[in-house]
Amino acid sequence: MDTKAQNKALNFSIIDGALSAVMGSLAGGIFLMGFALKILKAKPEQIGFLAALPMLANLIQIFGSYLIEKTGKKKMLCFVCVVMSRLLWIAIIILPMAIFSSFSDWRVLVLVIVIAVSSLFGSLSGVAWLAWMSDLVPENIRGTYFGKRNMIASACGTVVILVAGKFLSLWETWFGDDNPYSYIIIFSLGLAVGLLSTWFLVRIPEVESTTQTPKSSTDLSLFLKPLKNHNFLALIIYVSCWIFGVQMAAPFYGVFMINTLKIDFSTITIFGTFAMLATLFMMKIWGPISDKLGNKPVIIVSGLILAAIPLLWIVALPKNYYMPIMIAHLLTGAFMAGVSLSQFNILIKLSPQEGRSVYLALFAAITGIIGGIAPIIGGWLSKIFENLHFTLFAYEISNLHLIFLISAALQAMTLFFILKVSEPAASTPMAVIMQLKNDLNPQTGIASTTDFFIIETKKTESLLKKLDQFTERIAEKSENEIEKVIEKGEKIVKKPLKKLKDFLKNDD
Repeated sequence: MDTKAQNKALNFSIIDGALSAVMGSLAGGIFLMGFALKILKAKPEQIGFLAALPMLANLIQIFGSYLIEKTGKKKMLCFVCVVMSRLLWIAIIILPMAIFSSFSDWRVLVLVIVIAVSSLFGSLSGVAWLAWMSDLVPENIRGTYFGKRNMIASACGTVVILVAGKFLSLWETWFGDDNPYSYIIIFSLGLAVGLLSTWFLVRIPEVESTTQTPKSSTDLSLFLKPLKNHNFLALIIYVSCWIFGVQMAAPFYGVFMINTLKIDFSTITIFGTFAMLATLFMMKIWGPISDKLGNKPVIIVSGLILAAIPLLWIVALPKNYYMPIMIAHLLTGAFMAGVSLSQFNILIKLSPQEGRSVYLALFAAITGIIGGIAPIIGGWLSKIFENLHFTLFAYEISNLHLIFLISAALQAMTLFFILKVSEPAASTPMAVIMQLKNDLNPQTGIASTTDFFIIETKKTESLLKKLDQFTERIAEKSENEIEKVIEKGEKIVKKPLKKLKDFLKNDD
């Protein structure tokens, strides 16, 4: 593909990302949660289960990767599954209409089923899209390109969330907070924009990988190969633990704002807007930093900040919540951008081009299962500690506060696991801190490359060595045990896999 055609394809991907972000903002997130709580009268534990579905659906990506390796049709699989995933929202749009009022007791279950099926199609499209884009975007500009793409998508999401939130607040003032038609309008607009994005998606060409696994040689045993890659396995362990800590509390921040703090949708979307603005601003900074200094130190620095954010929610009171919630949103937007971008980049970087879709799918499946279990456990804990109330330093602690505290502790602990991931040519966390200091300084702007040489301090090296020695002993034991399990697993499934492969084999 020539440079002009490649640039055109990359621009189409940016437009698709922006329009998809608009749909995700309107048909999902805080609006889907509000719809479930206010219109369908869902309980907090049901919200936790609803939040788990997209993560649990990632398990199907293993099947998706097999289809990709078998057929090589990344673009076709992605397009078909995206369309199916979005068309299912028609069922959600008509769910609260009067003709279904006699089935009010079943509407939450229907919502769960539709979201589950939609998430399955979304996960299939996700693994195909990752494999597709990893071939299209050159490695040397991935951080900058996806930073720009995410920045534009965040900007579009910011605008629509702010407008939609104001619309919902006005509608509730006019017709009451149990009138469903505001959600019907918002979800319908989201669906329309989502279907429009597929027009740009289908115009992106599919680049054939020069080292793609031949279709005839695709073996189902290939799915155990990533687990034998110690570095990739270390990445899976870290991300799984981190996602568990984050997702345990993630869906309950919205529940806390709506049910406990009694914040209206207009104010909630203002908070969300500032979070997205922080993401928008920081994506432009994180992209070049990850390209130059590496992804691992960005993850460590961002993870430290994110681990402390749940503590801000503890001090938010019904009549005095604005400042802590605003700061929490700003920091989350800024540093979650760093983690998400760097995790995405390092995932592609550590996945070999040959059989890459298998690596991506197995990663998504394992982390998805863990991330899906987390909010369910969070909902289960909220139910168990429903009547928990005690005072700590003049602050009333409830069941949701307890979940936030557990989340903070788990996120801090998972930072030890990222130290076991090896990223060639990556710098230190202190490098990122120094670069951020320069980038965020209005007098200096973006620092020059000479700034990168002042950050390799002995203090940072000493700290990392101590932590690395501590985790080395744990990692060696766990890797040996995992290898034994994998070897036993290969022996058990070898014959069934061969029979399944023969069954699926083409007639030719």
